[in-house]
Amino acid sequence: MSKNKRQVNTKVLLKRCLMCGLILYICYLALAQQFNFARLAKEEDKLDVRLEEARRENKELEEQKEAAGTSEYIERVAREKLGYMRPEEKVFIDAKKN
Repeated sequence: MSKNKRQVNTKVLLKRCLMCGLILYICYLALAQQFNFARLAKEEDKLDVRLEEARRENKELEEQKEAAGTSEYIERVAREKLGYMRPEEKVFIDAKKN
């Protein structure tokens, strides 16, 4: 009778070990998923910032594109980049600036 009881205890012990192992594995998977979700959320935030910057830059470029044909834009570019001025203007040069 003790041999039969021993076999039953061994089978029960084996089942319990397998169940504990399965529960530990499921807990490990859940924890690993949480870390992945946190990492992906940070990455999504970074990408959202980059997307917002790209949209702002695109808006600025669209505004420049629309203003490119106006006389104010042409005059500003001629003054800033080419150093042009109107014939009736007086130019003052700062002697302190090197």
